[in-house]
Amino acid sequence: MKYCANCGHKINNNQSFCNNCGAKLHDFQSNQQSNHNKIDKVRGVNDRYTYHYRDNNQHKRSGFGKVLIAILAVVILGLLIYGLYFAYHQFKSHNSSNGTTQSSNTSDDNAHGAQIDIFSDTFDQSYIKAPSKDGYAEIYNGMSRSGVETKLGQSNGTIYLQGSTYEKYGDLAVMYDEYDDVSQVIITPSNITEDDYIEHYGEPDDREGNTFIYDAYKDNDFSVLVTIKDGMVLAIENVDQLPSNSSDDSDSNEVSSKSEARAIANDVLDSSDWIHSVDEGEFSYRVNYGRENEDRAHRAIIVEKSDGRTSEWDGDEWDY
Repeated sequence: MKYCANCGHKINNNQSFCNNCGAKLHDFQSNQQSNHNKIDKVRGVNDRYTYHYRDNNQHKRSGFGKVLIAILAVVILGLLIYGLYFAYHQFKSHNSSNGTTQSSNTSDDNAHGAQIDIFSDTFDQSYIKAPSKDGYAEIYNGMSRSGVETKLGQSNGTIYLQGSTYEKYGDLAVMYDEYDDVSQVIITPSNITEDDYIEHYGEPDDREGNTFIYDAYKDNDFSVLVTIKDGMVLAIENVDQLPSNSSDDSDSNEVSSKSEARAIANDVLDSSDWIHSVDEGEFSYRVNYGRENEDRAHRAIIVEKSDGRTSEWDGDEWDY
């Protein structure tokens, strides 16, 4: 059963006109079909447009995603490179810092001065059994204070020995002249007892007060003096050969070394006086000294070589 598209009246399948409103059924149906076809065509176009729009949008979104991923990849790669660069420089800086610390430690080590093992074979052969009157451990008479401190760092104290003041650099002590040049070098070991020294080197050949004298061989040109204080070794000196003290020696009063002249002058000076240096002439020694509160050695004791007699220098030209 069909219905008229114009009035809705029931019609037969073979009718050409509606018996109610008289409308031509075929034209209306064709128009209707045409309209349906147009609608379908429009829908197809719309579907294609929608598909094309969706496809373009999807393509655009896909392209944007790729661009975003590329940007993120570049950022991540940049951060990775920067991280590696930063880590490398941190590592390099750390190593450099370690190197600085090691340099600083080295400097600190130098600041403690020379470290000398007085019981070693090296010290025994080069200082106890050989003349070392002009210095030791690369510090020698005539060297400037700056040269000493370049090698050993700053002084870590002073010691007072036989009327003279020495700057201490670890196990070495140095006396400077008025020009800040080295005039004498002695050994000042740490924590060595009198008994330890004697056990290693044996009993001294002679003693004068708190000083041990090691001088078994009179045919060489040096002696070793060891000063003891409160049971500890204060200083070790390698000095000019000391004269023999034997009773049958006709020249027993003769003074033959600067160290002996220094010792004689020290006996006649006040305990607060300090000896700066000793000059040797043909007939006498001039022992230069200063008073307690003086910073220069303006005074001197003359010690005669022939008999050890002493006199105060009058400040005039010294008669050698």
